[in-house]
Amino acid sequence: MAATPVLLPGNMCDARLWTAEVRDALTGAIDADLTQDDSIAAMAARALAATKGPLIPIGFSLGAIVAVEMAAQAPERIIGLGLIGYNATADLIERAAHRPVQQNEVCAGGLERVLTEELKPNYLATINQSNKPLLTLLRDMGMELGADVFIRQSEALRLREDRVAMLSAITCPVILMVGDEDTLCPPAWHQRWQSLLPDGWLFYINAGHMVPLEAPAQMIEALSMWLTTLDDQ
Repeated sequence: MAATPVLLPGNMCDARLWTAEVRDALTGAIDADLTQDDSIAAMAARALAATKGPLIPIGFSLGAIVAVEMAAQAPERIIGLGLIGYNATADLIERAAHRPVQQNEVCAGGLERVLTEELKPNYLATINQSNKPLLTLLRDMGMELGADVFIRQSEALRLREDRVAMLSAITCPVILMVGDEDTLCPPAWHQRWQSLLPDGWLFYINAGHMVPLEAPAQMIEALSMWLTTLDDQ
């Protein structure tokens, strides 16, 4: 049975994160739902339950964290992992402390301000920080998902487990992709993750954190090359 690519979006992103070019390159890919649960473990379990057979989870940011959790829960089903803008650690102390502040503001009707002023613009490469169509798309995805999804995903990120020690136990091939201007999950982190993985590939992309939207062509090139190596195994 051929492995099914599973696309796992980032925090407050929907299926529009993955461009048509990405979908064309990933024949038969399905979208995981990361909007219903408030823990990484539950998100991973839902994604696994929604599919059958061998999988290639391809996750961005939050989605990458869930992809690794899928490998922890069902390693026998995971043929390879694609991790974009990944952080293997538990939530950083300063981020964990600020999430309840954001949650309270969002509950009081401040979702748009949090999205447009605190989150998405800081995720982009310098050249893209004034890209109005991209900023509008990021805002629209977050606003359409809404406050309840924000709270659930924020809690899942705040309470997530540290998976650094687990990386050395992931025996399937893993591709790491990071924007060279990613300040949220910087290249140095990805170098560390690669050093811990038994079969880890690392590609640098000309982008900030939002690699799938900032540089989809470069991402597809790296991903396609890596997927070819899976076919050869």
